[in-house]
Amino acid sequence: MSWTSITARNANPQMAIIRALLWLLSFGGMVASHQHYDDSRLTLTSMGAPDPYVNSFGGQYYLTFTMGDRIEIWSSNSLVDIEATATRHRIWEPPPATRHSAEIWAPELHAVRGRWYVYYAAADPRRGNKSHRMYVLGGPLATQDPCPGHWEFLGQIYGMPDQWAIDGTVFELDHELYLAYSGWPLDEPYHDYTRNGRVIQHKLENANESGHQGNFTITNSTNATNTTNTTAPAVPPAPGMVQQLFLVRLSHPATAASAPVAISIPQQSWEITRDSAGAHAINEGPQWLASPDGRWQGLAYSCAGSWTHEYKMATLRYRGGPPLSPSSWQKSRGPLLQTPKRSLLKGAGAEREGPFGPGHGSFLDVGGGNVVAVYHATDGPLDGWSNRRARVQRVAFTEQGPYMGKSFGIEGPFKTDGFVARFRAEVAKRFRNGDGKGKGQGETVDLRAFLEARRLEGQGKAGKSW
Repeated sequence: MSWTSITARNANPQMAIIRALLWLLSFGGMVASHQHYDDSRLTLTSMGAPDPYVNSFGGQYYLTFTMGDRIEIWSSNSLVDIEATATRHRIWEPPPATRHSAEIWAPELHAVRGRWYVYYAAADPRRGNKSHRMYVLGGPLATQDPCPGHWEFLGQIYGMPDQWAIDGTVFELDHELYLAYSGWPLDEPYHDYTRNGRVIQHKLENANESGHQGNFTITNSTNATNTTNTTAPAVPPAPGMVQQLFLVRLSHPATAASAPVAISIPQQSWEITRDSAGAHAINEGPQWLASPDGRWQGLAYSCAGSWTHEYKMATLRYRGGPPLSPSSWQKSRGPLLQTPKRSLLKGAGAEREGPFGPGHGSFLDVGGGNVVAVYHATDGPLDGWSNRRARVQRVAFTEQGPYMGKSFGIEGPFKTDGFVARFRAEVAKRFRNGDGKGKGQGETVDLRAFLEARRLEGQGKAGKSW
């Protein structure tokens, strides 16, 4: 049924309006009116797998995540069944009592200029979190399976400043290699946020549509805002309360060739978590993300407190120009993926809740113009850093950039929604799940089948599996 047929067959205007309304509410009308984004997801691990990073090569998927005291690579020819089918390779365990023996975070496996590397953050057990720095392991040739080969400790990334740094990732842009990471402000050596009694201002560039401002101050009041060129007294944040995103050019996979530049500072309200300690303004977990056609490219990153359900992901679009210029990066107007507030409403059904705090995602091109995100999220809103299990979800690209749905884990309908919204949500749910009976928390058989089909096609093109 089309709009033309509706109006042509009904001379009675009132009847035409009624039929048009029925058409708009119908399954066919909904599908015809817009392309439905399938926000279904699968949980990949039953155990906690924070900061998951997935790479693929030779028909295999490789998963790394934070294990704390070592680095493992899980390898499997199936992404959706990676926990059950993976061979687990322990490639690195640091010697005790070194500057890099503790709190090993967010390892990432990258094939860079002919060799496999793993980038990770580690700390000195005698000094704790404030001693986190970025380190590199060097592995086999990039033409070989990275797991059974020899790995060597290359040390801290040479040429980087003595700065708290975590969540490093590498990518190439215009034939240059870059490292993006999360760090404390360069003029904050652990806790000193003032010079001569004055609050240090962190200047990027003049304001632009990215939301980047000039000088700013974050205070601990409940109505704290970002201000420009202020001279009013301010309370300096506590140590580690601010994390910015930095970019540095590399001349070699383990050597910095430029000074780091802050390309994103947490200024938006949705980038800040407030608690009894004050305002935690956090940008972390940067990851390169590009549309399959190359029309959109940039970084996805995580923000707000990772120990809360407020954790989320947002984006920085690369606008062109010198990558080390902050004005070359445009911050999104809102999050890419988050837990909607209404999922936290008292009395909401379990099927409409969670997962919570989606963040620290990596992105994988699975072929055929399809990209998926692998990120961690918890099962409960109060889980904190526990139960951060790996999940996978599609990423769509629109004219505005990457899109992962207006809501996260919400299928509706909610009692507070209007009739039309509830009806359309139910139709969409049945359209996606076939019979309207999902597997809980938005998980569907369709996504599993889709990923398995992409896997088989990819293995066929690769011509072999290790």
